[in-house]
Amino acid sequence: MRSIFAFGMLLAAAQGTASLAQSPSQPVEIRFDARVGAEPARCDRAYTNVGSGKAGMRFQDLRLYVSAVKLIDASGREVPIALTSDDQWQSDVVTLLDFEDRTGNCNGNSATNMVVRGTVPKGDYRSILFEIGVPQAVNHQDPTLAAAPLNVTAMTWPWQIGYKFTGIDLETSGGAGIANAATGFSIHLGSTSCGEGSPMAPPKIPCANPNRPHYRLDGFDPAKSTVILDVGALLAGTDITVNAPGSASGCMSFPGDGDCPAIFDRLGLPLDGRPSAGQTWVRAE
Repeated sequence: MRSIFAFGMLLAAAQGTASLAQSPSQPVEIRFDARVGAEPARCDRAYTNVGSGKAGMRFQDLRLYVSAVKLIDASGREVPIALTSDDQWQSDVVTLLDFEDRTGNCNGNSATNMVVRGTVPKGDYRSILFEIGVPQAVNHQDPTLAAAPLNVTAMTWPWQIGYKFTGIDLETSGGAGIANAATGFSIHLGSTSCGEGSPMAPPKIPCANPNRPHYRLDGFDPAKSTVILDVGALLAGTDITVNAPGSASGCMSFPGDGDCPAIFDRLGLPLDGRPSAGQTWVRAE
């Protein structure tokens, strides 16, 4: 009897998957925007009162990878978005969001992308799920040989570690005359503790700290809503005018980096064995 019941459950799941695959599809665009509090996060703007040190700030770079994007329908079913590859911003597994346009202090180029594009079966969708990060299967490769959008060398570390999931680079002001003062601050999120061996070879086992935060936003209408990434909220507990002694400027994601605890907490990630209280920088509008 038990085996018949189990077979019935498997058959129902298979039929549900087949039905989903055969459903008529519809295009979908998931819009993203970056903010610093209530202000748009843009290269040609200057910001004040940022972080715990109430610092001044300008962007030098603002890019990030997102993946595993799914919509949740009215019945609670998670439906992956089939990404539309475009040979620039998206492959079939990852999207590069690029908010920098080379104005002001930014170093990249004028092209920007603030949208994830793809298709889903027609349905009534109420929530969204996504990750910030590059999937493990494509995270450790030679970027000079990789297909777009994983061919952006500014978004990479050595292959053993993989890609920078976020490339947030800032010029800061306001910390003059204090110990360990810094005029720049970066948030380079990526996988760490990736084992031993050549830095120019993929790790033999997955990195111990994958560092791919995932987010669920309820009440999200893909036709009307926008995913907001609030850099001001991400930095709220950090003095960006100070660099932790013995570390690179800003948070580089590695265990023991003194610039990372408050940022990881707000990202929704554990660090050095400490769990996060919950992410505070991603919301839907």
